[in-house]
Amino acid sequence: MKPSLWILSLLTLAALAGCGNSGGNGPDAGTTSDACSGLCTDAPPFGGTCTPGGAQCANCVDDDGDGKIDGADTECTGALDNDENSFSTGIPGDNIDSVKQDCFFDGNSGAGNDGCEIHVCCLLGARNKAECPIGQNQYDPNDCPPPLGTKPLSQKCIDTCGRLTPPGCDCFGCCTECVPGSSPLQCYDIVLNPATSPNCNDSNIADPDACKRCTKSTTCNGGACGGDTCVLCPGQDPSTLPAGCNGQSCPNGIPTCGAGGSCPADTYCSNGCCIAVIE
Repeated sequence: MKPSLWILSLLTLAALAGCGNSGGNGPDAGTTSDACSGLCTDAPPFGGTCTPGGAQCANCVDDDGDGKIDGADTECTGALDNDENSFSTGIPGDNIDSVKQDCFFDGNSGAGNDGCEIHVCCLLGARNKAECPIGQNQYDPNDCPPPLGTKPLSQKCIDTCGRLTPPGCDCFGCCTECVPGSSPLQCYDIVLNPATSPNCNDSNIADPDACKRCTKSTTCNGGACGGDTCVLCPGQDPSTLPAGCNGQSCPNGIPTCGAGGSCPADTYCSNGCCIAVIE
């Protein structure tokens, strides 16, 4: 063998060995660690937004080891979410304002840049200043959108944020979250924003002190879920759908995810439905 070919063969073998699973700790061995530094996946690539080595909620890896991957994980809010282990998105500067709430699913905290801005106590259902636990001096219930107040949301907010919002949630992060594995099914409307509910996670959804209860906006949301809608709520197992459902449905004309979580381009498989991604 010529020296150049011999050297090339050695380099090829070294590269293949470097991408192997040293120690047998790959997905088939029951662990979520990947020996290829983000290039190995726990699931087939999802259509549209799955990028090996990308954000945790769109990298096809079960980063928190709970058996749920990317958009099937209760704690993933979208394709840019970089923290699969909490309702925090892991995006610097995102959802850090405990009073002014903008579009929860747009990947930033720029209240008003998407046309969305309401007081957090609108979500918490405070009927007056005395019932408002956060930013009380800035609160006027009349400035809330329906159902609590009468101030309309801007059409820009509805158009921009509504398409990014998963079924079961409103545009501001008030979502119907189901306790994973609960039987009978237990679901609650809770505030996801970690600035408002800092101790809330998928293990204590039923605790109203940890996961503050909320009232969803009726004018900007991702559509209803649960009950006889045949639409899965976040955290709901498909086996709990009513007997009359012919499989899962998605609201507002949203397509359901295909095999392996596949979706059309520029969409993201979130709990079985293909929602839009930020362009």
